[in-house]
Amino acid sequence: MLIIGGGISGLSAAVELSSRGASVLLLEQRPHLGGRTYSFKDRKTGDSVDNGQHLLMGCYHETRRYLEIIDSAHLAELQKNLRIDFIHAKKGSAALKCLALPAPLHVLSGLLRLKTLSFANRLKLLRIGTELLAASSVKESELASLTVDQWLEKCGQPEENRKYLWDIIAVGSLNDETSKVSALLFYRVLKAAFLGNRLNASLLVPRVGLSELLVHPAEEYLKQKGVVIRKGAEVQKIEGGRDGVMAVVCNRRREKARSYISAIPYFALQSVLVDSFKSSPSLARLSRFQSSPIITLHLWFDRTVMEQEFVAVLDSTVQWIFNKSALLGIQRKDQQLSLVISAASKIVNLPKERLVRIALNELSELLPHTREARLVHSLVIKEKRATFSPVPDVISLRPGTRSGIPNLFLAGDWTDTGFPATIEGAVMSGRKAVEEVFSLLR
Repeated sequence: MLIIGGGISGLSAAVELSSRGASVLLLEQRPHLGGRTYSFKDRKTGDSVDNGQHLLMGCYHETRRYLEIIDSAHLAELQKNLRIDFIHAKKGSAALKCLALPAPLHVLSGLLRLKTLSFANRLKLLRIGTELLAASSVKESELASLTVDQWLEKCGQPEENRKYLWDIIAVGSLNDETSKVSALLFYRVLKAAFLGNRLNASLLVPRVGLSELLVHPAEEYLKQKGVVIRKGAEVQKIEGGRDGVMAVVCNRRREKARSYISAIPYFALQSVLVDSFKSSPSLARLSRFQSSPIITLHLWFDRTVMEQEFVAVLDSTVQWIFNKSALLGIQRKDQQLSLVISAASKIVNLPKERLVRIALNELSELLPHTREARLVHSLVIKEKRATFSPVPDVISLRPGTRSGIPNLFLAGDWTDTGFPATIEGAVMSGRKAVEEVFSLLR
């Protein structure tokens, strides 16, 4: 087997294949594995910095299985009960705290005590619960053409509920504006998190950098299994004819295999396919996909300015603030924070210095201790193609594992996993591609 791409979907496929005893060659164009999900050491501070901050969830069953296989599950902590702290510049702080009750009563207990909403509006949250409990193929068909805003309006959710709860969840999970993104995917996110096992809703909090959690242990596992990994191996072309892929041209060498898994982004796949493959119905539609950016700002202050490990931010350009010093167990007087701005298309092209000023202005209202603190270092990371934008018209165009080319299979968070572009979707897609390969070999 030959896998193109060493991001999370490619690593997932390689781990699954090698665990079944298959011979695998993994090609990655970058000098490191992990794709858009990786961490590195900041040159000035020596601290671990994630390319983009991620919160995982208990309902990420594929990811948790992957972590167990590569022996890094102990490096992420699953909350015993869901808790999310919220802060607002004027309204102050509040928390969504769920009691240790059977699902879905645990979520209900948290929502009904959420003080960012009036009690009357908290009761209106129950309408979303009844929608989730009424899940069916008919219900999903109804949601397929709606945006998140349209569905929430149909469910009688007032502006307060959207602004102070649903929007923060939707933007964080789907990475685009709620007026654009698919209600169906948001519905599935809520259903996966709030129904089923009580721990599904709990957050799975990494205690190390993303590379230490998801990438380096996988690389070590693959090496032990005899997988050949080539970094700095850029694929120029996927060659083929009527019978499928004949070879992959990589650094002017032709690499051949019985089957191939492409685990690269949709825009990268389009650039390496031969013209005859681009007309495949599944692949021709990729030109209609668009990307949505994420900005992560890493800020170091000369003192502690935040006590919580992470908070969701309301009515702000920034949606999440992560206390990296606390999460990573860094014992120093200074403090590292990571701020996440999802759905950042309107500001992604601003100069990095301007983005830092925007963040500092908002932090002065959200975290008063920053007013006296000194910013000693900053690092701004822009992922302009962080995820595909899951608008309703595109959801039906996501290709499945089969590409329409006999021996070429697809993996990636943009494929039809049924969920948004998340780590869970990436891991799931890799395993699904392997399952499809083996089903055809039987």
